[in-house]
Amino acid sequence: MNEAVGTEEYSTKRQRRAPDEFKHVKFKVEGSVARVTLNRPEHNLLNEAMLRELADAVAFAGDRDEVKLVVLDSACKVFCGGIDVGEYTSQRVFRCWMRFMGHSRGCWKSASR
Repeated sequence: MNEAVGTEEYSTKRQRRAPDEFKHVKFKVEGSVARVTLNRPEHNLLNEAMLRELADAVAFAGDRDEVKLVVLDSACKVFCGGIDVGEYTSQRVFRCWMRFMGHSRGCWKSASR
């Protein structure tokens, strides 16, 4: 007997992580304000995981009707030291940044409705 298999189990699309699963970004909503805090000591260097968490945080804020403002801040002395180029080739840095910008544009559009 053949059993139907849900395609969700085998999807290659990345699942959005919930804010409580974030490692490098803190996310908190108070009233109509969502606060996204960069938290990768010591210089908040952006890596792929952090960019994904930022995109997920903005998407999560955009999905909530009560959120009217997103504040981006830092838990470190330095707001953001840029992209952690030690982890990437220049081509991979560019692709990662463009993906983040694409995610962010879509999230900002959904948040502005």
